[in-house]
Amino acid sequence: MRSGTKFLLVLLSGALLVSSFYGPGFLAWFCLVPYFIVAYYSNLRQTVFFSFLLGLAYFSGVTYWFLEYSFVFWLPILGILASYIIIFGIVLYFIYSKIKWPVLRFILISAVWMAIEFFRNRTFLAFPWGMIAYSQHDYLAVMQMAKITGAYGVSLILILFNTALSESIIDSIKKEKINIKNFRYALPVICLVLIIMVSGFININSYRNDTGQRKETGINIALVQTNISFDDKFEKDSSVLIPEPHSKDEYFNKGTELIVFPESVIWGTLERNKTFGEWAQKTIKRQNLYLITGQILWDEDKNYYNSVVLYSPESEIAGRYNKIHPLPCAEYMPYPDVLGFLSFLNIAKLNITPVREFEMINYPPKGSLGINICFESTLPIIARSFRNNGAEAIFVFTDDAGFKDSLASWQHVIFSRVRAIENGCYVVHSSNMGVSAIIDPVGEISSQTKLGRKVVLYDTIFLNSDRTFYSVYGNVIMYIYFGISLIYLAIYIIHKTMFKKSLTISRQ
Repeated sequence: MRSGTKFLLVLLSGALLVSSFYGPGFLAWFCLVPYFIVAYYSNLRQTVFFSFLLGLAYFSGVTYWFLEYSFVFWLPILGILASYIIIFGIVLYFIYSKIKWPVLRFILISAVWMAIEFFRNRTFLAFPWGMIAYSQHDYLAVMQMAKITGAYGVSLILILFNTALSESIIDSIKKEKINIKNFRYALPVICLVLIIMVSGFININSYRNDTGQRKETGINIALVQTNISFDDKFEKDSSVLIPEPHSKDEYFNKGTELIVFPESVIWGTLERNKTFGEWAQKTIKRQNLYLITGQILWDEDKNYYNSVVLYSPESEIAGRYNKIHPLPCAEYMPYPDVLGFLSFLNIAKLNITPVREFEMINYPPKGSLGINICFESTLPIIARSFRNNGAEAIFVFTDDAGFKDSLASWQHVIFSRVRAIENGCYVVHSSNMGVSAIIDPVGEISSQTKLGRKVVLYDTIFLNSDRTFYSVYGNVIMYIYFGISLIYLAIYIIHKTMFKKSLTISRQ
């Protein structure tokens, strides 16, 4: 295969992979096939180069919106993300060059891809954008498997399908003919995908037909999308946060129980933000409402916290959550003694103090709420930990003002959709300037705002304490798959060693 052909095939893989995130998610089922075929017919140096090329094409397309923040900020992120694909490519080369069993090859390849995604999400510089599972957010039947495996399981089945299909094509190229036998590797995976889809449809229909949700578990929500820029948030009078009244008699729709404002809409306490604070206190008392809102708070030692606070109708603090995982290099500088030279990347100009406790917010009339603030919703472990500790719904607070009119705000909603499916509960996605949405336990968006509108979204969510397999056991399926892969690899090594010994003896 010529180098020019390989180059074009890898670019094709990158284009298909990026496109799968922006609409036609079915492309993810075969997007990596050209890349795998190129890797099979390449040496180590070529594989590293083509993997780097794929990584650049892939992640530049998925994270292009970072240019809205800073080109300098985007470059190191792009380099780090592309390096993961290089690592994958190096392992891929050795799998193709050393392993002769096709089935073992595609089992190991999918395991390595999943392991790299897992590692990418767990380091202190965790950056989950571009996880291939999220390309399937509109295919809810497939995504239901995340209730058991988490998003990693969806990535696994996608890579399995890609590798099995590429093995079949490689086999056809070797034999210089195409017949059904060449696709013997893909057929079992196709059957597995069909089983997953059927079970997903059954799960969705079961939820839709379940009328057992009691009215007393419902919360009527008014989701306020403030639609103000980051600079205006702290420089203008706080009256810009106040939405238009629903009617002359009531500020919010009759029957509303909880008002939700997005991440860090006010700096300091309600009292410090006089115009907004007086309006909020007056409104929640008059209509007997609870208010939950994002705030930047600080203590006597000037430790800043990105917080969410729940206020009772009497304006008393009924609960507070402080962000556990601020965005590295933007909200805080990890390991400042080592990474201090990167301080110029701190675009938020605040050193947010991370906390360690999963502080549940108890909504007294109904139940417990788990909170994710912005970046935290991209990390499955945080929502799962809240759910496993008793949260009956997840509330995501975010400020997507920096994304402007890019697709990043929609990507943020996708994270929330997957968190809803994984944990089998409602997710309330409250955004300042992006897209706000209410998402049900099967990942369906029941209502949403338009991008960049100042509006109030009314809807009802239902609390539930029924945890999914994933909520309880986490990534145990992934660990089992890793174990099976290693056992299969050990069998191959033993078989190969014994074959060499028997061959040596027979020659003697």
